[in-house]
Amino acid sequence: MPESESKPKIANANVGWTRNLSLEGVAYDIYVPENYSSDLACAVMLPGWNFDKSRWIDETNLQALADEYGYILLLPQMEQTLYESAYYPETEMRWHPSIPGGEFMRRYFIPAMQQRHGLLVPSQHNTLIGLSTGGRGVALIALENSGLFVAGASFSGDFSQDNMTDDRLMTAVYGDYHLYPERWTGRDNPQRRVSEWQMSLYLSHGTADDIVPESQSYRFYQALVSAGLGKRVEYRAVEGAGHNFAFWGSQLRPAFEFFERFRQ
Repeated sequence: MPESESKPKIANANVGWTRNLSLEGVAYDIYVPENYSSDLACAVMLPGWNFDKSRWIDETNLQALADEYGYILLLPQMEQTLYESAYYPETEMRWHPSIPGGEFMRRYFIPAMQQRHGLLVPSQHNTLIGLSTGGRGVALIALENSGLFVAGASFSGDFSQDNMTDDRLMTAVYGDYHLYPERWTGRDNPQRRVSEWQMSLYLSHGTADDIVPESQSYRFYQALVSAGLGKRVEYRAVEGAGHNFAFWGSQLRPAFEFFERFRQ
């Protein structure tokens, strides 16, 4: 039987773009390449802070790579979230009126992808890619949905906010570090949770990043290696690269190549 006839259909989405679908008031796009694979390989694309989801497509060669590797793309409009698990009385920044970003992904987005589209099902080749705060999101979504994602890639992410105690975005969500240190070092701190880690991970960071220190990715990598996960984690520091799409776009092919190593 030809592969095109044996592949499962994607429910409620067409080959090509299906744009601005909505879930709890949050928009998302789906891209289905013509040569999508029978294992329904899928990449959830997490944008940076206050970045429109379209920038992944407009400023990188992501769509061409999805075509080449046969990956379905899911692009949620995450904008201003740190993928937090809870809001607090001190929380001054709420990306959604009632649903924290991490809880939206866990309780709404992933179940909706499974029920509406038959995607992100545990038996499939599910992956995550994120940049900047989306890179942090890769780690937190993997931790909060243990075993669902085969591999992820994080570019210029931050993973141990207790090393950046004056960070204004973290303070706007969690409150002052000196008053509420447990919020900064608990459930929403990926580096503190490396003992729970399962997913294969590609990390990359520019050494000239003036927004998120390169040490954030390197320390997370070291923590994962110390936890015995070295064979499933790769770290690439790119000399002279900054916090921009020139760097992030350059890391997409290495990320897909990394994902392919863990494809069944």
